[in-house]
Amino acid sequence: MAVTSFGTNDPRTQKIWRGETMKYGMKSVALLPMMGATPDAIIFVQKELTRRPGDTIVVQGDVPMTGAGKGDDGDNTGAEVALGIRNMSILIHERSVAVRAAGQMSLQRTDIFRTEGFRRFARDRAGVWFKEAQEDDMVTAMAGLYNENSSGAEIEVINETYPSTNRIYYGGQNVGSSPALGTAYASDAALTAGTQANNLFGTLVINKIRAKALACAPRFRAGSFYQQRADNDGTSDQRNQMAMTKIADLYVILAHPYQINDMRSEIGSVGFNQLVALCAQRSDQHPIFRPGAIIWNGVIVQEYDRIPMRTGAGGSTLAEGFLLNSGRTATTDQCANTRSVARALFLGAQGLCVAWGKMLDWYEDWIDARIPKVVVDYIVGYKRTQFNAHGTTSPGEDEAIYCIDTEVKP
Repeated sequence: MAVTSFGTNDPRTQKIWRGETMKYGMKSVALLPMMGATPDAIIFVQKELTRRPGDTIVVQGDVPMTGAGKGDDGDNTGAEVALGIRNMSILIHERSVAVRAAGQMSLQRTDIFRTEGFRRFARDRAGVWFKEAQEDDMVTAMAGLYNENSSGAEIEVINETYPSTNRIYYGGQNVGSSPALGTAYASDAALTAGTQANNLFGTLVINKIRAKALACAPRFRAGSFYQQRADNDGTSDQRNQMAMTKIADLYVILAHPYQINDMRSEIGSVGFNQLVALCAQRSDQHPIFRPGAIIWNGVIVQEYDRIPMRTGAGGSTLAEGFLLNSGRTATTDQCANTRSVARALFLGAQGLCVAWGKMLDWYEDWIDARIPKVVVDYIVGYKRTQFNAHGTTSPGEDEAIYCIDTEVKP
């Protein structure tokens, strides 16, 4: 009698592992509350290329109509205004990782026992890797930095764009008993040549950048937060506005732990300490917060340990500044020796666009017929929203990300 069976390395056996790994990786992403499938989300996620071939998604944005129009009995003939559509292309690329066992004896010696134990171990670790890779790539793209292995460009999921001229602020404030804004500088090198005590992160800096963001053209839009988060894959959030409860429209700041420490050092009857006395205890219970987050002047301020930081060491390596030189091997704006700068991110709606080509997939193979190997990969692209003018390929200013470079005291 013939029977049908499925072995360990059969593709049908693998599907549950891929699904569980994807689900775990997405649910663990700290930025998930900001992700959504509509342009009112801080991180706008699109999946069109998971259903059709192609390597580029073109995102569109309307150009505001100009002109005052006509009044009573007005004749619009010859006074029509043009409609325009701005555009932005997002390229997608593959990102993958593989693990393999050393051999059967290695599996025998540990609690990663036999092939099934190795598969379970690989599933869990692949989920962690997927989460880490996503978060690193998203914050790197938002900060206007470069892909991993940048000199060789081996990984290209980030569509590299440096913050546009009028969307980056170099400067800070004093956080003592009489907080005051310090000087606004032209670069990180100039910032770290100034007085550190006047270059720190705090509530006055938040006020300053919020005002700048609202004065931009087009002005930053607040991101919408809903009672229901994204689906388990973090991408298929079907936002039915009639069925979902909107919690708030808010801007977001992601700040380095050292920047948050500086803000918490504000004393006196203004600034952070007054906020703590009034409402900080309530914030931990808010559905869109992680513990420690606060709201200040309509902005969620969230501590985020992946915010990039640079420390000068008397050279020009990539670790000492944010801006690459033309050869992508060194910085052209290094921090002063021993001085450190962190780049906080002020975010509005559709600040970052994420384009999926293929969700996380799982593959298994055998080396020498008996040694298990696992590969996971996905195809995606990340890009700061910088629309090209109508009919051109010339990018304008960042639409909804304002970088804030302040000094920090490690």
